[in-house]
Amino acid sequence: MENLDGYDRGADKLPKLKSSKEWLEPQPLALMQALAKEDNNAAIQSILYRENYIIKELDKCLHQHDFLNERRKELLHKRWVDQVAEPLEKKIIEKVCSHKKIKKRRQEELDSFLKYVNQKGHVFLEHYDPKEYDPFSMSKEDPDFLKIPHRNES
Repeated sequence: MENLDGYDRGADKLPKLKSSKEWLEPQPLALMQALAKEDNNAAIQSILYRENYIIKELDKCLHQHDFLNERRKELLHKRWVDQVAEPLEKKIIEKVCSHKKIKKRRQEELDSFLKYVNQKGHVFLEHYDPKEYDPFSMSKEDPDFLKIPHRNES
């Protein structure tokens, strides 16, 4: 009498050896039901192998999903670096490096101020020569210069 697993008990023949792939592949449900009726241990083994196969396939899917998520994050970060971080960094470096120009201009202004002081002998804000510089020239031309307009309260 031959079982579903290929073992012939009457002839005392050894069962046909299955490859690991055959063990791992899911078996049809009808086969497991037939095994359950005939041999509980074989049915349990078949269910366990099927469960292990499903777990391995699920692990593969989860690893693939994790890999794709990591790759998506890497691409998103790379795009952010290219479009945001690097241009911003360039602007910051330009501003930081522009202090040399400001320092040079400040030095030139100080030199011109010292030359002017050496020519005049003294320089005060209260004492000025309107022929050289008139700080009130714009207010004389336009009486509303530097005045803040306000709304009329109604």
